[in-house]
Amino acid sequence: MRRTDRDCTGNPEIVRRCLKQGQIINIAVNTDSVPYILPLCFAEEEIDGRLVFYFHKANDGTLNNLIKKECTCSFSVTGRSTLFMDEEKRTCNMNYASFIGRGRVSLVGSEDERNKAVRLIMEHYDRGAFSLDMRAMSAILIYRIDVDEYTVKATKGWRDEECL
Repeated sequence: MRRTDRDCTGNPEIVRRCLKQGQIINIAVNTDSVPYILPLCFAEEEIDGRLVFYFHKANDGTLNNLIKKECTCSFSVTGRSTLFMDEEKRTCNMNYASFIGRGRVSLVGSEDERNKAVRLIMEHYDRGAFSLDMRAMSAILIYRIDVDEYTVKATKGWRDEECL
């Protein structure tokens, strides 16, 4: 990370705040020629001290073909961002936080973990009490990313904002 003054990787409060504000996880997996990137809804949790992300997809599509059983991926989540203007300096910039990492993505097989993942995704978007028709679960696949490494970067202006 070039701007070490923005490194917040070791600050659990900022990590949680960035992920809570994040609405989309962008997943990148390799193809034969170029990376394939897809924006997805997500949820995260800590299991045995390691971060895990969950996302869902339709039963078909390019990403499913690329993942097969398991593959490595890169991903990013951005917390809320705001543009700020400095009239005196006649400049503008963004206040933001970003979570960028790498990990192993795999298909979730067990029904218990699938149900937990869907519940976590609904809670992430403040829809925890929503009653899903679990028969619809057969039309989607649930994936998990076991995070191997990550960095979190936040501008001072974002860090100084009130938590939402």
